[in-house]
Amino acid sequence: MYRANNAVPGSSLPPVQLQASECATANAIRLTGREKEILQWTAAGKSSWEIAQIIQCSESGVNYHIANIRRKFGVRSRWIAMMKALEQGLIHSP
Repeated sequence: MYRANNAVPGSSLPPVQLQASECATANAIRLTGREKEILQWTAAGKSSWEIAQIIQCSESGVNYHIANIRRKFGVRSRWIAMMKALEQGLIHSP
């Protein structure tokens, strides 16, 4: 079977130059309403169990949202994610 493959091994595409506004848009974190609510309660010092009681869901559901939040921010800790959300104005300090 014949495959037309014109790519040269080891070649790479030229680097893309982004404008400042494009970089800010590309790095913008988008959180759901539930994720913002959970981060807001985290900022108030609540544990996963306490947040689950407040928003009436399971503790594992809260931890699921926290894992998504950490993934979006690219951090390992809920506290670091909370601080980044505060810095970016996604949530407000209690």
